[in-house]
Amino acid sequence: MKKTIYLLAIASLAIACGRNSDLILKEEPNDAAEFLATESVLAGLPPLEANYQRKIPDYLRALGMESPQTDNLKAGLGRVLFYDKNLSKDRTISCASCHKQEKAFSDDVAFSTGIEDRQTARNSMPLANTASFSAHHSTINGAIPLLLWDERATSVAEQSRLAFANPDEMGLSMPEVVARVKEQPYYPYLWKQVFGNFDVTENQVLECLSEFVGAIGSHNSKLDFALVQVSGNIEFSQIDADTLITIAYYNPSDTTTTITVTISGLPGFNESENRGRDIFVANCSKCHSPIRPFQEVFAACNGLDESYTDQGLGALTGNPADNGVFKSPSLRNIALTGPYMHDGRFKNLRQVIDFYSDGVKNHPNLHPLMLRGNDPNLHLNAQQKQDLLAFLHTLTDLEICTDSNFSNPFR
Repeated sequence: MKKTIYLLAIASLAIACGRNSDLILKEEPNDAAEFLATESVLAGLPPLEANYQRKIPDYLRALGMESPQTDNLKAGLGRVLFYDKNLSKDRTISCASCHKQEKAFSDDVAFSTGIEDRQTARNSMPLANTASFSAHHSTINGAIPLLLWDERATSVAEQSRLAFANPDEMGLSMPEVVARVKEQPYYPYLWKQVFGNFDVTENQVLECLSEFVGAIGSHNSKLDFALVQVSGNIEFSQIDADTLITIAYYNPSDTTTTITVTISGLPGFNESENRGRDIFVANCSKCHSPIRPFQEVFAACNGLDESYTDQGLGALTGNPADNGVFKSPSLRNIALTGPYMHDGRFKNLRQVIDFYSDGVKNHPNLHPLMLRGNDPNLHLNAQQKQDLLAFLHTLTDLEICTDSNFSNPFR
């Protein structure tokens, strides 16, 4: 057996040396671990020493969010699992097929393509739409946001299991996933680095995927840089209350003089972005806050239709009061994750803004926060629409879209 390993190792190293001049052929026989390491190199896979620890901004920590403690080795193995197309029925689809890094881990089509060219039932939800995936999906102020459009998953592990088993997505049971892992030549070495053995279990697969996805986050946007300077006060104004009072009551007997005050708002923001900030805070933030502790609503009917083809949460619970209710996600990186809504009906953000301005239907389950009296629409003018769009672009963090720790290891 040792001789066989030795011959295979020599052959592998000979091939590898053609690809990597740093590999040196040893004169003495290689042991099994070295052989498996060579197989990993041949597969083009990286080492697992990447640092997945993320320190979220202090203003978020002050509001109750904690930086997740990530197991780097498990996250590194999870990265390989996340991108491995062998873990689908026809070996054509990976988790990353529907969650593309360059799209903030969402997809650029209304419905993603699964195995055998089948289409998913709903739009792929972005994973990089939180400051920290693990911290966002944790209990804060007694509330915890659930996963998927109908909130059927309570954890990344459960979400992953559903994706593997879905006949339109990956089409494998978890025992079949484990068997596929055991078939691949690059996993023995990687698995032993993490777990000390190659006794692959379902829980280990899901744990590593959870560590990788949980490490995904987006907290280096223009908005974050501004909020760091004002301790998380998204309604910050650079003119304090005393100054406003002084200006308002300056020379009250003079009725001919008009004093115009420009409130510059968040540092680094232009006037349009700050006006958009005001519109967002007043009308959108309770359901879509980029600041997790400020979010009050995690699922709602937003009046897309008078009668929904896809009933969302209602299809899961059978309760008519849940018809048309879908997850209300954070809007971090929203400019990167179109098309929008559970069915991808809106191609761009301007269409979304037009909908909330004048297209909301008065559905019986419409969330009360959508109503202004009996009117569910914002009725924004052209300038207000442009301002809101400008603010939404301040939520973009491109770093997660190019971070090599989260890239495809098979390239």
